[in-house]
Amino acid sequence: MSKEEKVAIVACAGMDKPLGSVARACAFKVVEELKPEDSVLVCVPPLVIGATPHSEWIKKYPVITIDGCPERCATKIVAKNGGRIRGRVFIPQSVQKYGLKPKASAEIGPEGEKLAAKIADETALLIDKILRK
Repeated sequence: MSKEEKVAIVACAGMDKPLGSVARACAFKVVEELKPEDSVLVCVPPLVIGATPHSEWIKKYPVITIDGCPERCATKIVAKNGGRIRGRVFIPQSVQKYGLKPKASAEIGPEGEKLAAKIADETALLIDKILRK
């Protein structure tokens, strides 16, 4: 892939759920801090209504979805809208893996922040793998 390639990150939009808040914190950390040149954040609400550039990004770039619950809305919405999913992160699985639990949806607390950071690091490595860096 060329240097202009990016990976689209689509995170859970569960605003009232602690694991949804962890998913979003992870996505922001990846896009703003760890991989700003290699990633783009795609928001679920504009994607649902087909708004550009969000709907274009999931067709142009490979996608990593970050789901916060068993509903897996981010994955379903990307698939429904023709995105190329190349990686998936499932937050409940990471909670079990790391033994860290977020405090609440409005304030995920120290454990939630640690969890988001660990998942963001894994997601950054996945971006490198997808882009073959």
